[in-house]
Amino acid sequence: MVEPLALKYRAFISYSHADTASAKWLHRAIESFHIDKDLVGRETSNGPIPKTLRPIFRDRDDFTAGHTLTDQTLAALDASHALIVICSPHSAKSRYVTEELRLFKSRHPERPVVPLIVGGKRGDPELECFPPSLKFKLDANGQITNEPIEVLAADAREEGDGKNLGLAKVVAGLLGVSSDDVFRRAERERRRKGRVRNGIVAVLAILVVVASGSAVYAWQQLKTNEAFLTATLKTATEIVDEAVAQADTYGIPRTATVALLTKAEGLFDNMALLGRPTPELQYQKAWMLIQFARNYEILGETAKQKARAEEAHRLIAELASDMPDDPEKLHTLAVTFTEKGDALIAQGDTAGAEKSYRDSLAIAERLVRLDPSNALWQRDLSISYDTVGDVLKEQDDLAGALKFYQDSLTIRDRLAKGEPNNAGWQSDLSISYDNVGDMLEARGDLGGALKFYQDGLTIRDRLAKAEPNNAGWQRDLSVSYEKVGDTLKAQGKLAEALTSYKDNLAIRDRLTKADPSNADWQRDLSVSNERLGDIYLTQGNAEAALEQYRASLERMISVRDADSSNADLQRFISVTLEKIGNVMMVQGDLSGALKSYQDDFAIADRLAKSDPGNAGWQRDLAISYGHVARVLVQRGESAQALDEYRRAREIIARLKQQSPDDATLPNDLAWFDAEIAKLEQTRAPGWGLAPP
Repeated sequence: MVEPLALKYRAFISYSHADTASAKWLHRAIESFHIDKDLVGRETSNGPIPKTLRPIFRDRDDFTAGHTLTDQTLAALDASHALIVICSPHSAKSRYVTEELRLFKSRHPERPVVPLIVGGKRGDPELECFPPSLKFKLDANGQITNEPIEVLAADAREEGDGKNLGLAKVVAGLLGVSSDDVFRRAERERRRKGRVRNGIVAVLAILVVVASGSAVYAWQQLKTNEAFLTATLKTATEIVDEAVAQADTYGIPRTATVALLTKAEGLFDNMALLGRPTPELQYQKAWMLIQFARNYEILGETAKQKARAEEAHRLIAELASDMPDDPEKLHTLAVTFTEKGDALIAQGDTAGAEKSYRDSLAIAERLVRLDPSNALWQRDLSISYDTVGDVLKEQDDLAGALKFYQDSLTIRDRLAKGEPNNAGWQSDLSISYDNVGDMLEARGDLGGALKFYQDGLTIRDRLAKAEPNNAGWQRDLSVSYEKVGDTLKAQGKLAEALTSYKDNLAIRDRLTKADPSNADWQRDLSVSNERLGDIYLTQGNAEAALEQYRASLERMISVRDADSSNADLQRFISVTLEKIGNVMMVQGDLSGALKSYQDDFAIADRLAKSDPGNAGWQRDLAISYGHVARVLVQRGESAQALDEYRRAREIIARLKQQSPDDATLPNDLAWFDAEIAKLEQTRAPGWGLAPP
């Protein structure tokens, strides 16, 4: 049976770069595939059927100039339940596809390989679609032989199974059930979704066209009354926005929502064609595209998000060139630049996003010059400064980010002083104080950072007292206390840091009690417990530290149980268990310490196996071995301790070989070498502290 905890991905898609479009389609189709409830949990040859086939790994970065697979690709192969190979003449010639498939089959012969044909013809010298490692056996050493094997493949081509049946066969191969069973169920679900989508679009059309109470009259108005057409497009766009916002609430699948947007776009385009290409209609269509871009962002459709933002920009740029001093058109043009930047950020293009954000900033500066007294233009300018600062921080340009954050703060300080009772201006100013403080702290200026954090805290304390029932203000205040506490701790002012952390915890405790189901509040409160525990331990109060760590652990276990696939939560719990073990060691409770360290080790081992290429998780595992060994030494079990130290050293040595420039690894290696040498020489307990 498959070991679900040791594997991260439901499948790995192996494909040639030339087949990227097919890979993207298949990736989305599998991850959004609905598995019937009555199938979930059924035992098959591939293990129990899961609730979902997410996540699927599709390597976007392995097409490099080198001749070997990346570490990420190798790790993902080992962490996948199955391998799907997209078969085409391109993949048949791809050394990457051949090698991925060869490695997967040789390293994990018990796991399924599911071929999907998207082009070519098997057995044809020119159009062969099967890679060599698919159609030939491997020898005992994992090398490709000349002995052919029979390959059963799904065929997504129209002349084959077609996309729907081809997808069903792939899913069946992943689940270990019959393709006929999957296909019948998929067809029922497809028809059901189609009825839902068509019903929603029909309702939208009725809302749009029958707004005046008469469909015939309304349709005539759409064709002849430009003001009515423009207003209708605006209202319809707002209705679609609300539909997207509510989709998750009502459990509408993401694919259905995307299909709704696509159909609504076509409907609106047809409506827009009813009117003459007037500036007003062009302007309204641009805003419609902006809203669609934002909705696609919510749905994670970054390519569509970018395309709609660029089309909106094109329309508004035309209008702005005809009306260069029209503030409304200029402002909207700045919005389109920001939307383009957001899409580029989503696609990982920070340099392109920076250019777009700077173009938006240039317009915001121009608007302020046109009307210096307009407070809204001033605020937009401050937001543009922040946006550029954010992308510079993302690129590790701390000095550049600091300058833009300071420019934003100057504007917000002026606005806040001009309207001291405007809570929005005050909140904006507190954010700027945090941004500047973050940059100063990152550059090592703790004193300067503390001043800005305290200024932000003063504002947030005032806002929270004015509206004690405003959870947002309360949480913002807790963040300020946390930042102040962190900085004081870094300065060695432990008593003052403790006071700030206690104030932070008190707020988060109130928020959590008011809404116990809020996982974010629970997570925040757990972090507060950790920080208090760290301070107490540094002050030598082990009992108080242990109490806080245990409170954090109990809270985070309940959060983890609600989100068991979240690796970050798992690691947080692992670190907390380590801290509990450390305190118990200080208290001399060896049995308690060993239990905590072993629980920590179980999580670290699971994470390391799920992603062997993650150096941080591998190092965590080595340190966990070391902690267990320390307790064993103290208990006189030196032989077993020696084994644990050697396993830890083996991991660190491997990491050091892979990352020779990592400055932490030589220290780790030296520490483990020293402990191993002591045990080999004396096999006696009584030495060693925790590894660095």
